[in-house]
Amino acid sequence: METQDRISALPDEILCHILSFLSTHDSFATSLLSKRWQPLWLFLSIIDLDDQTFIQKGSSYSSFFRFSFGTLLTRRMEPLTIARFHLTPRICVYGNDFPYSLFKKWVRIVVQRGIEQLYIEIPRAYEVPHIIWSCKTLVVLKLHRLSINVFVKVHLPSLKTLHLDFLFISKSRYLAEVLHGCPNLEDFRAYHIFLDNKIEGVQFQSMPKLVKADLKVDYDFEFPLKVVSNVEHLRFFLKV
Repeated sequence: METQDRISALPDEILCHILSFLSTHDSFATSLLSKRWQPLWLFLSIIDLDDQTFIQKGSSYSSFFRFSFGTLLTRRMEPLTIARFHLTPRICVYGNDFPYSLFKKWVRIVVQRGIEQLYIEIPRAYEVPHIIWSCKTLVVLKLHRLSINVFVKVHLPSLKTLHLDFLFISKSRYLAEVLHGCPNLEDFRAYHIFLDNKIEGVQFQSMPKLVKADLKVDYDFEFPLKVVSNVEHLRFFLKV
């Protein structure tokens, strides 16, 4: 009995919706199925990059970054909605070969495409690329294992969700600047923020539009509770 490929007969919109649940590497792999599938992954407004597909323990990052840039260049100037960039933390134990300059170029291209949601996790606490702090289209920003070591003017007028996990901040006033630059923030999470100095003398402001706050701190991080004084939902963990 001859089988019929009913999935390939579905409209492009439905097939692209299905592909949006896959990683970028897996959605690209579907282009090898047939001519019907070949162009579909290029229409996705999501880039989801995970190094586990490319990098084994102790190997180079080159293949991962070639694919990362290739996905952007192939799409030319197509707009993006969501970008995820995940590099496993265990890699950093085996060397210092992370190409930070290439990573910054990748972020710059993504931001220039009008990104709305950006998720980044990298192996070591490198500086947050400065272009992120002035992205007017960002609505959701989630940063895991990065750092803020220099003062940067923050202007994120559209941002509503900000999640900071394992963020290293050299001065408390840099954290104040980040929060001050997000006037429409509604959802804020801070897990394990590492500050090099106390908050005394730093002007933190309350955030009137903040609805939800989720804080996880330890004894050497003094979080300015004034920031979350107006929230409707507050979850606070203190590790001693």
